[in-house]
Amino acid sequence: MSSEHASCVFCGEFVLHIPGWASSVPPYRLMRATWQEDHAFVVGSLHFSCLRASPARSEFAAEFAQIATGHGREITYQAAGETQTLIQPGLGYVEQIFRGDECAIHRSDTRDSWLVQEHAGPWYVLDRPQLEDIAQGKQPRLDPGVERIVLPREPMANLADATLVELLDSLGVTDRYPGLAAGEPEYEFWKYFAPKRVLEYAVIATPPLPTEAAEFLRGYARDYRPIDFDALERDEPRS
Repeated sequence: MSSEHASCVFCGEFVLHIPGWASSVPPYRLMRATWQEDHAFVVGSLHFSCLRASPARSEFAAEFAQIATGHGREITYQAAGETQTLIQPGLGYVEQIFRGDECAIHRSDTRDSWLVQEHAGPWYVLDRPQLEDIAQGKQPRLDPGVERIVLPREPMANLADATLVELLDSLGVTDRYPGLAAGEPEYEFWKYFAPKRVLEYAVIATPPLPTEAAEFLRGYARDYRPIDFDALERDEPRS
């Protein structure tokens, strides 16, 4: 949880993290804003609708894909007049299993997890439960667990009884979550710590997967072979 409220790196407005509609880029990812002259590091939250509408969406998607589909790489940047070198960690989704008009899908080589990334930037992480749901013709549900976030101002008086729509309305960001109702979000209030405006909540939702991704995964899920973790352990180099 940040000590500051979450502001979208594109529009500057508050971001309530909702799976499939908003996410964040943590500082340890060392993601660069390649669309900016100084290639500053991208840190913070974002509405996926803002990413799709941004002129920088292609550059963002390309830079994110470099991180997501590798095991890490060396990057250099200028600071205080000197060239600095850092190791940018990767997410390990190295196996591309699909590429279409709207998105690409990559599989992790160390766990049963898949990354669906729209060419416009937004991404969705699916694990075995979601893939099994897709194989059965069900809508996959993303459940990130309890979130903790600092609200930008004092919330509505009846926060504990508010619906998700009412909460977004009170924060003035409803329009940043277009199509959210189609995801059938399940919102649950957990706790509010008034002195620091910390809200604890949970949202489960169906991500807006591109149609081509859902169609491909329905066939893929029926035949894929789960990773043999015992084999992975046998193949690990001994120190």
